[in-house]
Amino acid sequence: MAFESICEKCEEVLQPYLDRELDEAERREAQAHLDECGYCAKRYHFEEDLRRFVRQACDEPMRPELKAKLAALRTPLL
Repeated sequence: MAFESICEKCEEVLQPYLDRELDEAERREAQAHLDECGYCAKRYHFEEDLRRFVRQACDEPMRPELKAKLAALRTPLL
């Protein structure tokens, strides 16, 4: 099995694309690259799934016991 190499274009545009920070021309260019680059497409889907997971995890209420444990770990600001 061959491993795909890291793509510099991915590092340049992936996060701004996911954050919707690109203008229309940049967005089209990034989408065209994702359509052609298997490495970037895999990274995009991974990052998209990770963001979805984090959003869902943030919606779940934290148990009071866990909140208390985390509060006990806080150190006062000097």
